[in-house]
Amino acid sequence: VFCRVRPPDRGGATSKSLVRVPSNQIEPTALELLPVEGAAQAGPAASNNANAKGAKFKFDRVFGEASSQEDVFREVSQLTQSALDGHRVCIFAYGQTGSGKTFTMEGASGDHRGVVPRAAQQVFDAARDLQSLGWTYEFEASCLEIYNEELRDLLPGPSTKLKISDANGVVTVPGLRSAKIVDAASLEALLNAASKVRSTAATKCNEQSSRSHYLFRMRLKGRNATTQESVDGELNLIDLAGSERTKESGVSGDAMREANAINKSLSSLGDVISAMGKRQDATGRTPMHVPYRNSKLTHVLQNALS
Repeated sequence: VFCRVRPPDRGGATSKSLVRVPSNQIEPTALELLPVEGAAQAGPAASNNANAKGAKFKFDRVFGEASSQEDVFREVSQLTQSALDGHRVCIFAYGQTGSGKTFTMEGASGDHRGVVPRAAQQVFDAARDLQSLGWTYEFEASCLEIYNEELRDLLPGPSTKLKISDANGVVTVPGLRSAKIVDAASLEALLNAASKVRSTAATKCNEQSSRSHYLFRMRLKGRNATTQESVDGELNLIDLAGSERTKESGVSGDAMREANAINKSLSSLGDVISAMGKRQDATGRTPMHVPYRNSKLTHVLQNALS
């Protein structure tokens, strides 16, 4: 679990950062919450708040406000390589609405490219290098949106209602379109087409909040003509919908229904990860049930999560 700190809005009401990465670390893994000014005067409730105490939290890695897109990708690049080796890889961007998940995953042009285009470029480069060892690869990508617990194909084509098929523990989405990609240009065209139809809306927390979970899936099939080896890997990069407290976001009606669906599916994801952790701890015991089917998000990702 990595934690990235978004820089504060410059000049805004929240321009002062409330967190810092302690400087006395060999590897930045701790994040410290700074005391809130005036907490002592606000009463016991505020003083007892973890934020008021300056609590510390540990992660596998922490990225401060000055961290670059390259810094973040460098830490996940080994996972991308695993997909080329035939593994199913899953990377999530999780956080409150407006915290920078879409920027981290998709980014912008040039040095601001996010995890998705950088991961694809790494795969293209590695596949080209492996040609000298007899390997040839084919790549296909799909873009899927989970909105109000319904699956939507984001690639151009007729709008059809997608359902999840679960046969003998292998989960597929029949009818989900995919496109062959061979280089950065073909990938960019695909991502641009998908981003235009993704569900977004304005809330009090974020003027363009993502109201759906966005799944970019890249399938990597490789074969070695010399050794007759073959691999079938999968790279799942997920920009989760922004979690938010409905009281603070000021939503109602359909937007309230969206927020409830988002928060419920994020809670289900937490339940799945928790159950997986407990199952791994209980070595030698009967495997614990993992509730993949409690949400479309966890169900469609069951192959990779398991």
